[in-house]
Amino acid sequence: MTFTVAIDGSAGSGKGVLAIGISDRFNLAYFDTGLLYRGLSYIVLEEFGENFKKNDVINIAKLFKVNAIEEKNLRSPIVGRCASIIGAIPEVRKILIKIQREFKEKSSSDKGIVVDGRDIGTVIFPNADVKFFISASIEERARRRLLDFTKSGENISYDEVIKQLQKRDQRDKERSVAPLVAAKDAHLIDTTNINKEETLKIASSLVAKKLGD
Repeated sequence: MTFTVAIDGSAGSGKGVLAIGISDRFNLAYFDTGLLYRGLSYIVLEEFGENFKKNDVINIAKLFKVNAIEEKNLRSPIVGRCASIIGAIPEVRKILIKIQREFKEKSSSDKGIVVDGRDIGTVIFPNADVKFFISASIEERARRRLLDFTKSGENISYDEVIKQLQKRDQRDKERSVAPLVAAKDAHLIDTTNINKEETLKIASSLVAKKLGD
């Protein structure tokens, strides 16, 4: 059995940074499922713009290849917004679930894997060895996202980021398939008032305990 760490959480909560930290600390293979949806979103926008139809997305998803797009093209607000919308399409999630599970089977790491997303501990890997659910206040998440957008040259206001996060949260929590919810056996970490180093320390102690380090 492949040792698996599942990390779920809302946008801007710090789950991706934590996943990378866990990957480096324990030499685990890392898979960012958010980039999977962003990659599909990028292709859909390139082909159809924002006026895409459900079947357009499903057809592209069937042919989608991981790592087909440079990550730098996937971090814009419009790609993130589109990713949230197409992620609510049941047929699309079904296709991408298969890709995510194949990552575990094909992982080159003999140590294990760490995967972050929004339904990892509940749907993708419900039997993961360690599960985390990461949260933070919407104000703090907006502050972090605004910093990221500013660094990448995006011109967007704090209020607009707040609005985007509110809409994203609503879509994630209310979609009919694999809604954003903490797994019953997940460790809950609120990162509002702690930095990434402190978050990693807390999570690492729990992973190490499970590994027997």
